[in-house]
Amino acid sequence: ANSSKSKGFWHQPNSVIRSRLKSKSKSQYQQPPDEILAQIREEPYRGAFEPVEDFSHPITPKITQGSIPKDLVGTFAINSAGRIRVGGRILGHWFDGDGYMTTLSFDGRSNDASVFGKFIRTGRFKAQEEQDKRRDDDDDDVNYEPPLAFSGAWTKAGTGKWYENIGKSPQNPANTAVMWLPSPLDDGDDSLPSSSRNKPRLFALCEGGHPIGLDPSTLEVVREEAPFTSAPSPSSSKSKVAVSSYFSAHFAQDPHTNNIFNHGYILDPLSSISSINLIKLSPDGYLLEQKSSQVPYETFIHDATISQNLFMYFICPYVGAKAMAELVPFISGQATLGSLMNWKGDEGSSNSISSNSSDNDDAPLKSYLHVHSKDNLNLKWSIEIPHAVSVYHIVDAYEEDQIGSSDILLKVRIAELNSDNPPADRNKLEKQFSNQYAVPSEERLHAKLTEYVFLLRDDGSGEGKFLSTRDMGSYACEYPETNRVGGDKRLQYTWVNALDGDSPGWFNAVQKIDMVNGELSSPTISFGKGTYCGPPLFLPKERLSDYATESNQQYEEDEGYVIVVLYRSESHSSSVVILDSSSMETLCTMELVCHLPYSFHGEFQEGFLA
Repeated sequence: ANSSKSKGFWHQPNSVIRSRLKSKSKSQYQQPPDEILAQIREEPYRGAFEPVEDFSHPITPKITQGSIPKDLVGTFAINSAGRIRVGGRILGHWFDGDGYMTTLSFDGRSNDASVFGKFIRTGRFKAQEEQDKRRDDDDDDVNYEPPLAFSGAWTKAGTGKWYENIGKSPQNPANTAVMWLPSPLDDGDDSLPSSSRNKPRLFALCEGGHPIGLDPSTLEVVREEAPFTSAPSPSSSKSKVAVSSYFSAHFAQDPHTNNIFNHGYILDPLSSISSINLIKLSPDGYLLEQKSSQVPYETFIHDATISQNLFMYFICPYVGAKAMAELVPFISGQATLGSLMNWKGDEGSSNSISSNSSDNDDAPLKSYLHVHSKDNLNLKWSIEIPHAVSVYHIVDAYEEDQIGSSDILLKVRIAELNSDNPPADRNKLEKQFSNQYAVPSEERLHAKLTEYVFLLRDDGSGEGKFLSTRDMGSYACEYPETNRVGGDKRLQYTWVNALDGDSPGWFNAVQKIDMVNGELSSPTISFGKGTYCGPPLFLPKERLSDYATESNQQYEEDEGYVIVVLYRSESHSSSVVILDSSSMETLCTMELVCHLPYSFHGEFQEGFLA
């Protein structure tokens, strides 16, 4: 009873908590089931995983410390899983949660801010809403597990019975990342309503589908899920060409041309070849080029990055079902597609699809780096790595020319899964993501920052090799952010989530990492007892030059702002803090009366106020 965890919102009587969380919408399921309430009381950071609600209108946060920097003018859009349970039914994975978009608008000129949030009305979300309308009005059982009107990559539809899932494909949750594009060109494209045509375009991204367009002011869907296409040509009779794969959540934008590079998952059980689709878009979002490239096995590639001339990604042996025989459990409704994925990077790796596999399938698989030309997307190097690599997020990449030689040293920095036995326990990580309410704090896995160095023979031979790794001294972090505005220089800094104190369970701090000299990294910056952090959002000063007090000013790489959304577990509410990204001093703190979910990724649109 005298524990520091025994105070605050979650330790009020059940009736008080449920009265405060009771939603007017039957489809929101705000009140926690008994088991989940007990789990949150045990570790209050879990409260941020509870379902959020739609805002009825933008709200003005209360500034309790400092002020908004005068040159900070624009809107962050942040994507997240707004709920990972529907009633008492927990979805099969954090990445299966329903997408929820939040906009944070700042106008430092007048010291004003507004916050708005809404679930993304995907097809699966609307289907669940319609199904929930048929619920009995008298059914207030907080432990009720409603049938699901959709399936996800890790989540079965209905009540999970096999016959409810025969032939069902996962539906796009639109929950991972954000892309802003300029206002639409006057090209005769009538896909957007007139109310959206003078605004920048906002898209919700997720690996398991195509982009979904939102009105950045209302967050209503204005472009249903559809692939990007080539630009229409009034002078040509050729039809527009569409992106022929899914569109990953992680794109990279070239600082010189503003062209957009991305990749997409190709699901083709009729082919014996596993492939990835490489995609290049114009700054306006039109398809310029795409190219399918073979990979050594069926796997999940979350992130890719670019350097001065190259486009690359790691291939990690987290292997999915490919052959029709391997897909039978999924097609017949016995298993989800995600549950058929398995880590095969270590000796003795268990094989979830071994009944349909050869005797050698338990042998560990290699990890690779694939490196493509940014110019034509051709694969130039496929480099084997002598140990298993598991990575979700890449920090950056840099090409270092060797004097007097055509060789290139390629240095790629990543947030690499950090576990000891085995070295990359991807199965354990994915199991933790399957129920965020139940992960013991002392067992939660995080990432460490590692630099990989490769030698590339740039003589047309395709010869490349792994040289070394360098530990960058951050052992419990994630969501690295860098200054992506710069040109071809080697970056020195990244901003990450971090842990402060013993076994906090969830990220409760942010940190500025000096990737050249780790001893010069900042201390971890935390925000008080019972307070936890979403990913840092870095905004360089170069992006705000139109609002700077001095024109034509040259900025250092680390000059700008870091915005962090906090979860205050003792009040079950959120705050927004703005930090000076160089000194990591707090410039402004704003308090909300509601909570926002732990997010995945966000992007800033300068000058636009939602």
